[in-house]
Amino acid sequence: MKIKIALCLSALLFSLSAQALSPDQNELAKVQWQDLNLNQQQTATVTAQAMPTIQGASGAVVGYKIPANQGAVKIQIKSPVQKDNSVFVPNVLVLDSHFTPSLTYPAKQFQFAEERGLSGAQYQAELSLTPTPNQDFIYLLIYTTEQDLQGKTIMTHPAKLLAKAKGNQPPAIADIEVTHRDQGKVIVEVDGVQSSQFIGLSGPLFESKQPAPKVVGTQAIAKAEKTASKATQPVESSTEQYFNNAVKQALKNNDINKAMNLVNEAEQLGLKQPRQIFIKHVSAK
Repeated sequence: MKIKIALCLSALLFSLSAQALSPDQNELAKVQWQDLNLNQQQTATVTAQAMPTIQGASGAVVGYKIPANQGAVKIQIKSPVQKDNSVFVPNVLVLDSHFTPSLTYPAKQFQFAEERGLSGAQYQAELSLTPTPNQDFIYLLIYTTEQDLQGKTIMTHPAKLLAKAKGNQPPAIADIEVTHRDQGKVIVEVDGVQSSQFIGLSGPLFESKQPAPKVVGTQAIAKAEKTASKATQPVESSTEQYFNNAVKQALKNNDINKAMNLVNEAEQLGLKQPRQIFIKHVSAK
C-alpha cells in the first residue's frame, strides 16, 4: 500500500529548523541534478557527492530537476532493499525554481512495504505537488541522515510471507535485520495529475504533514490576505471567542490542520486573534 501525501505551504505554517535546512546557491550548484520529465521513471544509484549542508545529513544524495510549468505532478519514490539486506532510507527536500527550500519530507513519512508479488521490500511514498505559477522547474533532493544510518529495519522473512500467502502456518524462523546505509538505489517516477493541492514554493520551510491538502503559495497567500481585508463588517465578540477557543482546542489536540482551517475562516471574517494564538503556539515549540 502506498502513502499518498498532499504537500503544501501556508503563510501560517511554522518556520521549523529553516536555517539548518537552507543551503546556499553555491552548495546547490554542486549537486548533479538529473532531468526527470513527466511520465518518466528513473532508477538512480545513490552515491556520496558534494551536497548542500543539511543538519544531520550524510554525504549521499540524489537530485532531480522536474518540470513545474505543466500543472500538478505526482511523484512516486521507492528505495528497495538490496540483495545484501541493506537499504537507503530516504528523506526529501523540495526547492522552488530559485532553489529556495520549501518543505521537508522526512524518513518517518515513508512507509516500509514488505515483499509482495513481483515487488520487493522497499521504503515508498507518493507525493502530489502543484507548483505555483511562473516556475519552469522545481527541485527534489533525496538524502539520508546520520540518525537514519544508526537505525535498523526488521523485514519479515520471505518464507513466512510465502506461508501466509498460501494460508499455512509461518515457520518459526527469525526475521531479517536490514542495515541502513548511505548508498543503494532510488526509483523516482513523475506523472501529471489533476490535483487541487498546491505547493507554495516560497515562504517558511516546514515539515509536510499528513494529509494536509491546502491552497498556498505566493499568489494564494496574497489572495487570502486580500479576502481577509475585505471583511469590514463588525463581528460579534462571541464569534471571535468561539474561534479563539476552537483554535486553542485544535492545537491542544495537536490537530494543526484543523487549527489552520479555523484561522483561515476567522480571517475571512476579519478576525485577527486566532492567527496570533496560532503563531504564539507554534513559536513556543
